[in-house]
Amino acid sequence: MRRLAWGLLFISLLLALGNGSALARAIRQGDQCVIAPTETIEGNLFALCRTLQIQGTVNGDVLGAATEAEISGKITGDVYLVSGQLEISGEVGEDVHFAGAVLRLTPSAVLSSESADLMSLSLSTQLDRGTQIPANVTAAGYQLVLNGGVGGELSFWGSALEIDGSIGGDVDAQVGDPQSTGVSQLQTLIVPFGWDVELVNPGLVVNDAGVIDGHLKYTSVAEGTVSGRVTGDTLFTKVATQPDLNEIIQSENRDGVRLLVGETIHEFAILALIGVIGLLVVPRQFQYPVRALQSRTLPSVGMGLLAFIISFPITIVMLILIVLILIVPLIILQLDSLFVFLFSGTVLGAWGGAASIFYFTAIFVSRVMVAYLLGKIIVRAVIGDDGSQRVMFISLVVGILLMSLVVSLPAIGIIFSAITAFMGLGAILIVINNHLRMMREQIPAPALRVKAIPGSRRAAPRTVAPPMLQDGYGPGMDNLPEGFDWWDD
Repeated sequence: MRRLAWGLLFISLLLALGNGSALARAIRQGDQCVIAPTETIEGNLFALCRTLQIQGTVNGDVLGAATEAEISGKITGDVYLVSGQLEISGEVGEDVHFAGAVLRLTPSAVLSSESADLMSLSLSTQLDRGTQIPANVTAAGYQLVLNGGVGGELSFWGSALEIDGSIGGDVDAQVGDPQSTGVSQLQTLIVPFGWDVELVNPGLVVNDAGVIDGHLKYTSVAEGTVSGRVTGDTLFTKVATQPDLNEIIQSENRDGVRLLVGETIHEFAILALIGVIGLLVVPRQFQYPVRALQSRTLPSVGMGLLAFIISFPITIVMLILIVLILIVPLIILQLDSLFVFLFSGTVLGAWGGAASIFYFTAIFVSRVMVAYLLGKIIVRAVIGDDGSQRVMFISLVVGILLMSLVVSLPAIGIIFSAITAFMGLGAILIVINNHLRMMREQIPAPALRVKAIPGSRRAAPRTVAPPMLQDGYGPGMDNLPEGFDWWDD
C-alpha cells in the first residue's frame, strides 16, 4: 500500500507541473486516449483521460487517472492507475497498482516478472480463471474474487473473499459477516455507474477447487466456508458483531436502536449546522457545487475520489519537506531557539490548518452539498420550488435528515457516506477549477501608454489645412460652387 500511495503522489505532481522529466516522456490527456496497436512509446506514459486504451507497447511505466481504462497491449514497467474501471487483458512487465472501483484481470492477462505483485484499493478486484500473479496480492475493498493463481501470499481487508484458485503462500484476511443481507442494496447503488461487476455475499469462501499451500488466517464475525485444500493451519478469529438491520427495525436489540438514533441525531446536528451557516453567509456560492452535481455527476465522483486518495501522500510528503527544508537547516545553523520554535510552530500550524480545511470540506461540507441536492429534488416533487429562502431551508433539512438516516445504517451507511463525500468534493473542485480558469481568461492585456513629460500639458489637437498649390486651385477644383470655401479656417 505504501508503494501505491507514492505512485499516486508521483502521478499528481508530474501531471500538475508538466515539466522537468515529464517532458522527456509521453503525456496523454483529453477525452479519449488511445495507444494504437502499431504505436510504441519509449519511456514512461503519463495519462489523464476520460477513457484510456493501451493497445500498443509502452517501454516504461504507466501512470495516470481515467474514468475507464483498458490495457490490452504490452507494458514493460509498472502500472500506477486511478480509474473507475480497469480491465487488463495484455502484458504487464512489473507490478500493478490500482485504486478505483473495479479491477479485472482476464485469462489473457500476463504479469511477466517473477516478482510482480498486485496491489489494489477498490470496490471489487477479480482475477479470472487462468490468470497468474507471480508474487503477492494485497487488496482492500468490498470484495476480492480470486479464480486464478497467486504464486506468493495473499492479504485482504474487506467484506467478501472468494478463492477458487491456488495460493502458493499464506492467506491473511479480514472479512465481513456471511449473514449480512446488504449486498443487494449495494448492488443497486452502483447500477447508475455502469460498472461491470457482480458483487458476492460477505464472508470467506474457499471453494472445492481452491488450494492454499500455506496457512489460512482470517478474522470475521462468523466462520467461513472452507471446502478446498489448506496445506497449513487454519486459524479463525471471531470478532464481535454489530446489530443486523432487521434486528434494528424489529427493535429486538434495544442497544442497536439507541445507537442508530444517537448516530442519526449526531450526524443531523453537524450537517445541519454547516448547511445553515452556508445558506446564511454565502447563499450564492452555496448553489454553485449543487449545479455542478446536477450536470456533471460522474466526473464529480471521479475527481473527488482522486483528490481524496492523493491527499494522504501529499500531506505526508509536504510535512516531511517542511521539516527537512525549513526547520532542520535552522536547527543546524544554531539560530535562536525561541525563533526556531516560533517559526516552526507557525509553518507547521499553517500547513496543518490548510490540511484540516481540506478534510473538513471533504468529509462534511461535501456531503451537505449532496444532501441539499437530494432535498431539492424531493421538495420540488412534493410542494414545488419557487426559489424562495424558505424552500431552500426546507430542502436542506429534508436532505440532511434523509442522509443522516441512511449514513447511520450498518454497512450501507459507510458506502453511502463515502460516495456522497466523493460526489460533493468533486463538485466543489470543479467549481473552483472553473472559477480559476475564468479569472485567467478575463485578465486584460496591458495597454501601451506613452509616458508624459513631467510638468507638461496635453495640447488640443490642431487642424491644419492641406497645402495648396501656389498657382491657385489645383486640378479638378475649377468647377466648385460660388462662395464655397474649400477649407474652413
